[in-house]
Amino acid sequence: MYVPAHYRTDDPAAILGWLARFPFGTLVTAGADGLPLATSLPVITEGQDPDDITGLTIAAHMARRNPHAAALSTGMPALLVVNGPDAYISPAWYESPVNVPTWDYVGLQIRGRLTVIDDRDGLLDLMRRQIAAFEARTATGWALDKAPEPHVDRLIQGVVGLRIQVERIDCMQKLSQNKPTDRPTIQAALRASGSDYGPVVAGLMDLVK
Repeated sequence: MYVPAHYRTDDPAAILGWLARFPFGTLVTAGADGLPLATSLPVITEGQDPDDITGLTIAAHMARRNPHAAALSTGMPALLVVNGPDAYISPAWYESPVNVPTWDYVGLQIRGRLTVIDDRDGLLDLMRRQIAAFEARTATGWALDKAPEPHVDRLIQGVVGLRIQVERIDCMQKLSQNKPTDRPTIQAALRASGSDYGPVVAGLMDLVK
């Protein structure tokens, strides 16, 4: 992943923060024919040390009927692409007329080795932790144990879990850092743009220098 120095962050706390904020990504691995397979899925992080991403793992699951699931094997290299909100930036929002259009966004590429989770206990543990992580956002208190046991059995039989032992994370936070004097105008324009993500990207600009 190409990341210019002024848009790159290697700060573990910032990277973990983006992963917590945008826990949905696209897993890419090679199929038996060598061609890439890709599946979008929700993810959770494990081994979260705010000062160090060494030992960090990413856990997820996908439908067993997905042909991608049959191509997964323990030890294979994996790429997880995570994209946050994005927005078009018009050169009309800059003070200087000598500018061109661009795009602001947050993106991460996570590389590592994959482990397949296919035993009942491992899948139950994974599903419980994923549900707990995402239900915490809703404050509903729902848990897997509230579902009828036959329904849980069908759920477990229908998924394959996976864990990525992280070897490298590239994090791009391109949020107009190179236009410090124009950022207030850009933020105002994004909030007034009427786009779905404009106000969100404007808010993200306050989180980076």
